[in-house]
Amino acid sequence: MNNQTTKKILFFVHDYHHYQAYIQGAALNDIRNDITLLVADERLKNSDFGVPADRVFFYSFPDKKDIFHRHIFNINTWIHRNRNIGFMIRTLLFTAHQKRIYRILSLPVLNRLVKLFFLERARDRKLYDFVKKIDPDIIVIPSHAFEGTTFEMIRIARQLHVPSFMMVDNWDTLVWKTTFTFKPDYLGVWSKQQIEHAVEVRGMPRDRIFILGAPRFTNYVNKGQEKLPTLYPFRYILYVGVFDEYDELAALKKIDEAIEKHKVPFKVVFRPTSTQFPRKCPDVFFDYDYKHIILDTNARTYYKKGVSWFISKDKFDPKQFPDPNYNFSLLQNAEYVICPESTMLLEATLLGKRVYLLAYDDKIHKFNPEWVFKYAGHLHGLEKIESIRMVRDKEDIEKIFLPGDQLKQIFDEPMDIDWFVAKEATADYSSNLKKIVDEILESQS
Repeated sequence: MNNQTTKKILFFVHDYHHYQAYIQGAALNDIRNDITLLVADERLKNSDFGVPADRVFFYSFPDKKDIFHRHIFNINTWIHRNRNIGFMIRTLLFTAHQKRIYRILSLPVLNRLVKLFFLERARDRKLYDFVKKIDPDIIVIPSHAFEGTTFEMIRIARQLHVPSFMMVDNWDTLVWKTTFTFKPDYLGVWSKQQIEHAVEVRGMPRDRIFILGAPRFTNYVNKGQEKLPTLYPFRYILYVGVFDEYDELAALKKIDEAIEKHKVPFKVVFRPTSTQFPRKCPDVFFDYDYKHIILDTNARTYYKKGVSWFISKDKFDPKQFPDPNYNFSLLQNAEYVICPESTMLLEATLLGKRVYLLAYDDKIHKFNPEWVFKYAGHLHGLEKIESIRMVRDKEDIEKIFLPGDQLKQIFDEPMDIDWFVAKEATADYSSNLKKIVDEILESQS
C-alpha cells in the first residue's frame, strides 16, 4: 500500500449514468485530488472529468468475456429462484432453451466445475495488468451489480491485495436484481433498508457495510427549498411511467376522465421511462386523444411510437439523462405526483410532495404493480410514509381528485423516508465518502 499521505483511489466509471451521478456533480469533491479514473466507455473520451488527463484511463471490458459473467449470473439466478422472488421472475424470462441449459449447469455435480470454467474464460489479464500498473490503494466501484466488469474488478482487487469498495447504485439492486459472483470487501449503501438487504439477501458482513447515501438525491435534500423556474406555463400533476409491465395508458385515460368530470384546474405531464418492457396492451401515447394530458418535453427526444421500445441497444444516449435540474424542476413545480413503483417517488417524497402510488392489478399483466408491490422487498413500508397514498384499485384513481383526503391511511408506526434514503449521509455525500474511504484504508494499514 502506498503511503497514506498520498493515497491513490481508483474510481471506476462504467457508463454515462455513473458519469452524470458521480463526475458531473459534487459527489467526488472531497477525494478528487486522490482519484484516478478508470472509464469503461470510450464514447466518454471527450467528456470533462474534472481531474488532470493523466489520471483518466479508458478500458472497455470485452463483450466476449462479459458474457461468461452473465452465464454465472444466470446459473446463480436459477439456483436461487425459489429463495428470491426477483430471481424467480428473471427465470421466467429465460427462453425454453436457456431454462434447459441452466437447469443442467446448476446441478451440484456440474455447478462448481462450470463456474470455474466460466470464471477462467472471463478473466481479463489485460485489465489486471492495467490496474496493477495504476497501483491503487483502494478500488471504488459504483455499480448496478450486474455488470461483469464489477466482479472482474473485485477479483483483480483480491489478486492485488487491495480493498474493494462497491457502492450500490440502485434502490432495488440488493433485493431484486443481482447475485454476487464475488463479494466486495466493503459495501456502500443508501440507507438502513439496504443494510438489511445486504445482510439478509446478499450475505454481506454487517461490519463491512457503510451508509453512504445516494448522490443522485443530494440536491433534493440540500436544495429542496430553492425554487427553480417551472418548465410549463400552467399548473400540472406529474405522472411518472415505469419500465415494468403495466397498462399505464389506461391509468392515464382514467385520470383524464376524472380531471374532466371534476373540473380539476390542472393538466397532467406524462414522463415515460426511456426504456420499456414489452406489454400486452395498446401502448402508444399518441394513439389516444387526451384532453388534459401532455407528453413531457424532454420525453419527446426519446419516446418511440411503438410497444417495447428501447432508446439505445448499447445503453448509451445522453437523451436519456437530462440535466439533473430538469427532473428537479419537474418534480418541484408539480402539484403532486402519480406513479406506479418508481425511484422518482423517492425524489418526490424528499421534496415533500404528495405521491399517489398506483399498486393495483391491471388485469392484463402477471407482473403488474399490485404484484410488484407485494413481492418487491425494496417497496415494503412505503405505504406507511405520511405523504404517500396507496391506490389499490383502478377505480380508486378518481378518489385522487375528490374533496378531502380520500386515500389517507393511519399507521401506529409510520415510516420516514430516511429508512429508504439516509438524508444526513446524502446531504453531505462527498465528505461522507471521503470519511468512509479513509476508514477503510486505515483498517488496512
